[in-house]
Amino acid sequence: MKNIFSLIKVSRHGGRTPIKERGIKWEESYEERSLPLKKRFEKKIGPGSYYRWTGHDVTTNSDYYVVVGPSIKKGVGKLYFSGVKKLPPAVEREKKKSYSPYGEYYPTIKAALFHANDKWGVPMPKNQNDYTEDHLANIEIPKHVKA
Repeated sequence: MKNIFSLIKVSRHGGRTPIKERGIKWEESYEERSLPLKKRFEKKIGPGSYYRWTGHDVTTNSDYYVVVGPSIKKGVGKLYFSGVKKLPPAVEREKKKSYSPYGEYYPTIKAALFHANDKWGVPMPKNQNDYTEDHLANIEIPKHVKA
């Protein structure tokens, strides 16, 4: 007798809705650790070299943030990072001030921004400069943004 599962075509539906499809309204937002970082990178590299957005997902009642900016990848060196992180409830955020996002590394900020837009739906900045990894050569990147 054949296995019953070989006779029935099982199709999977459902699962998690991708973040981009959840209708999150992303707002550019900087916290106590990210605002000085933004100012430093924009002074050393130029305007539009670091971004951070926050948004609330009404489907899960959760807050998220997306960051795009300079970072260091172990074994590779300085690149641009594009990452997202679901934040814990506000009560728990008081205990710990830093939450590391997960994401991807790119040789240009435009590529990192495209990834963030494509994957999570953050807005693409207008008139974005095309900073490359060469712009990061003489930039000191703080320990907490290294991966």
